[in-house]
Amino acid sequence: MFNFLKKLFGKSKQPEQRLRASEPEAAAPVKTLDLNIPDEALRDEARFAAYLQERLPFFGDLIRIDYDAGAGSLTLHSRNGDTMTKFLNNALLALREKRGQARAEALLNYLNMTDAMDGNDELAKVLPVLKTRDFVDVARQQMMHAIKDEPEPPQFVYLDESEGLIKLFVINGETAVSYVMSPALESWGIDASELAELAQNNLQKFLNKTGVQIAKRSRFQYVEVDGQFESSIAFLPNFWAQVQEQSGGAAPIAAFLSRDKVFFTHENDIQGLQLLELISADLSDVPYVISPDQYRWENGRWTLFKRVARVEAVNVRH
Repeated sequence: MFNFLKKLFGKSKQPEQRLRASEPEAAAPVKTLDLNIPDEALRDEARFAAYLQERLPFFGDLIRIDYDAGAGSLTLHSRNGDTMTKFLNNALLALREKRGQARAEALLNYLNMTDAMDGNDELAKVLPVLKTRDFVDVARQQMMHAIKDEPEPPQFVYLDESEGLIKLFVINGETAVSYVMSPALESWGIDASELAELAQNNLQKFLNKTGVQIAKRSRFQYVEVDGQFESSIAFLPNFWAQVQEQSGGAAPIAAFLSRDKVFFTHENDIQGLQLLELISADLSDVPYVISPDQYRWENGRWTLFKRVARVEAVNVRH
C-alpha cells in the first residue's frame, strides 16, 4: 500500500544506513529518523507522535502525518493520496522494552506492518470482537470435551479489555467467522499486541465501508453497523469521545448485550439509566449474549458501572 516505506527502508537489515544514504549529498542538515529512537521520545504517546511527525515527512512518498490524541493514533498520508492509520499504545510498550538494533527493528516493523501484511488475505480479515472472560473458559471446556485425544487444545488469542470483558479476534470470512487461535500467530510470525494493532486498522477500514448509525429508542441510543460487529464499537475511542462531547461531558454508559445489540446513554441521565437497566435484564438471554452489565467510558477505557441481574435470576419475563 505504501511505496514510501519500501523506498524508505528497502530490504536491508541495516535500515538506518539505508535511510541516511538516500539523503541528497548537498542538502542542508535536516532532522533524520533515527530508528534507534531515544528513550526521551518514548515517554508518552504525544512525544512519540511529535518525534515521528517531525522526522518522517518528505522521505519517499510520505508528505504528512496527523496525530489524533483521542484515538491515540497516527494517520500517514502519502503523495498519491493513500492513507494508513497506526495506533501508538502497543508500539510504545514494545519499543520501551527493546534497545539498539532490536528497537530499530521493532520500529521498522511498526511502521511497515500494514504494508507487509497486505498480501495475507487472512490477516486483512482479522477484526476485534468483544466477549466476556467466561466465554473463553466455556469454549475451552467444550473443545477439550470434543477433542479428547488432544490434551492441550489451541488457546484463544485475546487481550483484557475491562472487568469481565476481553478483546477477542476473529477472521471475518465471506460465509463464516472463525476465532484466531494461538497456532495462527505462530504461522503469521506476530504476537498478540501486533495482531491487536492490525485488527484495529482492519476495524477502521471495515467501519469506513459499512458506516456506523446511531438510532434512538426512548431515552437511550443504540448502534447499527452490519448486524454482527456492533459490539466492536467498544474499541473506537473517537466514537465514545464524540458521544461524551454531545452529552455535555457526561461519561457514556453502555450495555454490550450481544454482538449486534449495543445500547448506551450517559451517567447524568437517570431515567435513561433506569430504562437501560430494564432492557439489559430483558435481553440478557438473547442469542450470542455478551453481558447485561453496564460499563462506563472515560479517558479511553471501560470500567464496570453496574451489574445487572440476568432475567433468569430475577424470574421476570416480558
